[in-house]
Formats: sequence, structure tokens, C-alpha cells
Amino acid sequence: MFRPLLRSILALGLLALVSTGSYAGGPNPNLSTTPGFIRLVGATGGAPDATAGQFTVVARDPANNPVNGASIVLDLSNCTDLAVCSDQMDANALVNCAAKTVRKFTNALGMVTFTVLGRGTGAGNAASLAHSARIYGNGTLLGSPSVSAFDLDGSGGVGAGDLSVWFGDFGSGVPYERSDFDGSGTIGADDLSEWLGVFGVGGSTQSCAASCP
Repeated sequence: MFRPLLRSILALGLLALVSTGSYAGGPNPNLSTTPGFIRLVGATGGAPDATAGQFTVVARDPANNPVNGASIVLDLSNCTDLAVCSDQMDANALVNCAAKTVRKFTNALGMVTFTVLGRGTGAGNAASLAHSARIYGNGTLLGSPSVSAFDLDGSGGVGAGDLSVWFGDFGSGVPYERSDFDGSGTIGADDLSEWLGVFGVGGSTQSCAASCP
């Protein structure tokens, strides 16, 4: 008689845990926070250009509690005109070149900060439109940001060659996300201003030493 009672108590306890989100524990896309757009950057002196490219993801469970240790993955496999650097200059960032992803883990506050090193694939290769990236938390889709890259030609850091590529994208009349630096969904003067600002500060003078194909 004791065993059936014990089983009932355990079942009720598990049900309560699931209903509060403590057992499930996974990030909830409606309560978690992701950026609407991301900007791939270069580096200077071995330091990623955090000023231009840093963004934060916050993972929260169904009870709105922060999720500690959640695996947050930025997936750029649909961004065919962009490449990520195989070395992110961040010991906590795990790059999977075959999957075209960068992974980090949240802290006790459910937060994780990225500065993703990457580049464009050069003139004439623009392809991706808005919201082609994916952000996953423990395998659950949390958001679909747009992604741009200041180093559009993938050579010599942010410089004149990138400006030439940007003008090509602008002149096409197609809102390719790689040149939409302000995440507005269009390419225009504000994006040019953003690029000139990053160029002027000089935080992205180095391109990828090696990038994922």
C-alpha cells in the first residue's frame, strides 16, 4: 500500500515541476530575449570589435526564470553570402564550420554575450534577405535576426574594398541583409553612416585569418 502512495506523490511532484518550468528548464522563445539584427565584425590587435558587433541573448524558462548553462547557438547556414571566422578570438565561443554555427553558454543570469567575427563573400555574391539567421537555445528556436558584415570583401579588414561592395548592393535595389547595418530592412544613407563610423574608429582593421567555407 505504501508503494502506490509513493508513486502517486512522485508523479504529482514531477507534474508540479513541469508546470512551473523548473523541470523542463529550457528557454522559452516568448520570454527569452534575442537581437533583431547582428553585425559581423573584424578585429584589431587581436581584439574583436565589440563596440560595433557585441550583442546579448537572455534565456528564460516558461516560468520567466533565467536558464543557467543554456546552449545558445547562432546558426548562419542560411546566410550564403557571409562567412564566420574559424577563430573567434574568444575562448568561450565554439565554432562548427561544417554547420556554420557559433555556440556559447549562458551564465547564472541566463545571459550570454557574443561578438561574432566574420565577413562577406565579396562583390556580386549578395544573396540573403532579412532574418535569415537563427538563434537556438538548447535546440529551441528563439529568434531569427538579420545579419550584416562590415568587412564585405573579406580582405584587409574594413576598408575601401568593402565600400565598393556596399555600393554594388545599394545600387542593385535589393535589400540584401549583409549591407543593412542598421537592421531597417532597407539599404540607404543610415547604413553608409554606420559603415563609415566603424571604419573611422578602426576597431575592425583585421579580416579573418581563416574562415569557415
